[in-house]
Amino acid sequence: MKHEYTDEELAELKKIYDESGEAGLDITEMRALRMAGLLTNGLPSKPEEPSKRDLILAHCKKRIDQGQTFDGKETAEALGMSQKTVGNILGQLRKEGLLPAFDKHSPRKTTTTGKKKETMTTTQKLTATNITEEKLTPIGITAGTISVRPQATADPRAIISNALTGIFDAVSALQRTAFQANDKVVYGFATKLLNGELMDLKANYSKDVAK
Repeated sequence: MKHEYTDEELAELKKIYDESGEAGLDITEMRALRMAGLLTNGLPSKPEEPSKRDLILAHCKKRIDQGQTFDGKETAEALGMSQKTVGNILGQLRKEGLLPAFDKHSPRKTTTTGKKKETMTTTQKLTATNITEEKLTPIGITAGTISVRPQATADPRAIISNALTGIFDAVSALQRTAFQANDKVVYGFATKLLNGELMDLKANYSKDVAK
């Protein structure tokens, strides 16, 4: 184990410590920094300032919450860091499961645009004026023209409950597909639908029909 470090080596160790904290150094390297007076009680010299790792993680999570994509170039420009440093930290965060994996083989812009168009098409099919022209099934929505006639024995609330169930299943399938495709825009859109009034309406009408 090495116990003597040059000024350049100590500077490099300090740089690693500032970026990654104690996790980036072993006990001997931490001791060398303390003996050189570069650390105070084992803490960074400016503990009030977040590390680059924390800044990058916070920035990426904010963009995910806003339904936006992120990459090394965009993050580096936004935070004023080098793209190489950001890329290394992003890779580590993805390995630790703190950020979702990014599919480098599919262009984000094209995929996102395509997903948006698919979302618009699905939404249009679920409007009030078109709902009677769609046949709702437990596994999704099958396009088809059906004859809509008043039925004396049909319970309107039961019909509404079945329609809401079909819509819920379709949006759930959309959410799963968007997650598998790593399309955060469509995933965020579907999640908002599932967590909003759709869930409450489905639950209320299901209870009424059960009664």
